[in-house]
Amino acid sequence: MHALTSWFIRNPVAANLLMALILFLGVQTLMNIRIEGFPRIPPESVTISIEYPDSTAEQVDELITQKVEQALEGLEGVRSISSRSQNGLSTISVRRAGGEKLQAVLDRVRIRIDGLTDLPDKARRPVIEASGYDFPALYVNLHGDADPATLQTLAQRLKEDLLAQPELSRLNIWGLIPRELRIEIDPERLRQYGLTVSDITRAIRGNSLTFQAGQLRTEGGTIFLRADDRAKYAPEYAELPVIERDDGSFVPLGDLATIEDGFLDGEFLFRLNGNPTVGMEVLIGQKENLLEISRVVRDTVDDFSHQLPPQIQAEIWGDSAGYISDRLELLRSNGVQGLILVTLMLSVFLNVRLAFWVAMGIPISVMGAIAVSGSRWIDYSLNDVTTFGLIIALGILVDDAVVVGESVFEERSKEKDPIKGTERGVNRVAVATVFGVLTTIAAFFPMLLIDNPLGKVLAGFSGIVILTLIFSLIESKFILP
Repeated sequence: MHALTSWFIRNPVAANLLMALILFLGVQTLMNIRIEGFPRIPPESVTISIEYPDSTAEQVDELITQKVEQALEGLEGVRSISSRSQNGLSTISVRRAGGEKLQAVLDRVRIRIDGLTDLPDKARRPVIEASGYDFPALYVNLHGDADPATLQTLAQRLKEDLLAQPELSRLNIWGLIPRELRIEIDPERLRQYGLTVSDITRAIRGNSLTFQAGQLRTEGGTIFLRADDRAKYAPEYAELPVIERDDGSFVPLGDLATIEDGFLDGEFLFRLNGNPTVGMEVLIGQKENLLEISRVVRDTVDDFSHQLPPQIQAEIWGDSAGYISDRLELLRSNGVQGLILVTLMLSVFLNVRLAFWVAMGIPISVMGAIAVSGSRWIDYSLNDVTTFGLIIALGILVDDAVVVGESVFEERSKEKDPIKGTERGVNRVAVATVFGVLTTIAAFFPMLLIDNPLGKVLAGFSGIVILTLIFSLIESKFILP
């Protein structure tokens, strides 16, 4: 290291170019780095979901869940298996063991599940996926004194408007009451026409369907033909023909039954500020920016609000962008204050030029850490954890630069040749500054080795501190002299 330090001392242009490169890469990364609230935690388990329509929880457990658990017994790389059986759905969660790659566990689970041949015929195809942790960016609610049909229709339109924005990719909508079409048969009319309920059922199935009828090949391509006569709403069902009269006319379903569009009976209660509501949870994608998501959602909701009736309001709450904005502002203010204090104190006791270059260790170290952490190899984001690490590092990253600067100042006052004085000043404290940084790194390094969800969070904190300290050492050894 002595030889490399001496080379940079004798080639100040190279040191300035290194400083410019670090600052440039840091600013470039800062403009494109992902910003989120809480750091995204990689998936730790594999989830298997199997639907079994029209079945009770006991039937699901006996015919599906227990068979899947038996098929997964002894699977390599698995820490634990948990399951849940409910009406019509079986969910099995397989958690990977420490040190195992999730993709390898996922492949083994797929092989075992594909080998199951004794599941019920009515059971749907198993859905196997890695289950991660999704953190919401913010919430949007439509609420007011309105009927559920109006709120749900408006909520679906708002959802389409939000997903049409390229900055958004995922959201969950909640507060929707399942719709239900009620057909109440009039027994007296059935007897009048000599019909039964089974006749009505066959007529509905026969006249409300969607199927592909064939295809037509042309020079321009293939045209698919489809018979699409599926009824969706009450007026359409009311016009379905049930029987044919002697004169060729038809008796529609509306003459035999009362048809109503309604909602499923149940204990559904969704309220915001005492009013009925439908809400949306906007999620942060793997490569999306929380601040951009917040801005786009607010702009879209503001435009959509002009289309709402007076009695319905759109409200945004739980916006995580405010918290990360405050944290970034705290980081900026702390950095500026540290820069000013270091410059003032060293200007008083040493000289202004030395004070300036020692203080430059703050932006160089921070920009270098951001440049590396935002790369595809490390892929950190700016979030609550990493920004906290940067704030902690601000208090210690100029320690070695102050020691080196003071040593160089003293040696140059004794030596007539400034280059030799600088070399002696750096070499005199080289071992102490290097091992001082290494001991601090050693305190944070074990957090990188924790292999669980909490460890993934702590890794971002310790990783950003370590990177900042490394660049602080580089600045004090190669750029500052």
